[in-house]
Amino acid sequence: MGLTDWHSHIWEAEHLGPEFGPQLDMHYTHVPSHSGTPEAHRAAMERAGVEECIVIGLVSDHLGVRVPNDYVASYVSTWNGRAVGVASVDPNRASACDDLREAHELGLRGVKLAPPYQNFHPHSRDAYAVYETATSLGMFIIFHQGGVSHRRGVLEVAQPVLLDRVARDFPDTTIIVAHMGQPWHNEVVTLLRKHPRVIADLSARCARTNQLRRILKDANDYGLLPKLVWGSDFPTFDPKVHAEQLLEAAETSGGELPTPAELELLLSRPLSAVPGIVQ
Repeated sequence: MGLTDWHSHIWEAEHLGPEFGPQLDMHYTHVPSHSGTPEAHRAAMERAGVEECIVIGLVSDHLGVRVPNDYVASYVSTWNGRAVGVASVDPNRASACDDLREAHELGLRGVKLAPPYQNFHPHSRDAYAVYETATSLGMFIIFHQGGVSHRRGVLEVAQPVLLDRVARDFPDTTIIVAHMGQPWHNEVVTLLRKHPRVIADLSARCARTNQLRRILKDANDYGLLPKLVWGSDFPTFDPKVHAEQLLEAAETSGGELPTPAELELLLSRPLSAVPGIVQ
């Protein structure tokens, strides 16, 4: 059975701007920021045996990032229905809701929001307008609600617990917490237990062996493995290597973690397994 990558990106180097790209290169020296092209994405997914994927855009006026929504939509259309595109809008823009409607017309199924990158509070009026628009359009929301290494990232709006109010107010909207909300994964475990339509992805966590083991153990203790999905965070991490690292964590854990067979099911969990992802 092939893999499903629930968290991947494409971009051209110029999309990242003069600030974000260089800092990405500084923190992730193994992968240059210019390696996120659609061609590189396709090749990496084929090497890993990825059959389905989510491809995510990102905009941030705060940091000068703009991966255009039509760029994402154009690439996703080449996957013959096996990829879902996720737009990004900046809630600080007066046009954010109109931007989201335009992205939906392009065929994008979800929206990526990143409070610490975009410098907005998840409970703000502007953010709520975006949630309301996404809900009215039947779009799911991916939150980067966790730590960031960018120097001007805004950590005071980054904690996952802030999504509890959002999930209470939008109980029928599927919310994906990216990167398991690191370093606050215990807050995400609490959200997963409480809210039926909140799930979390393991993108960018599989290379952090000790952290990954803690995440898997705590989620497994509460029977939450079905609410986890896997993602590579390409191009920051290679999907083939990242999937292998997930399985290796279980194989060397002495039985504390989910079994390799259970994690293989996680790796292949189809996009259709979660309400609101595919039409």
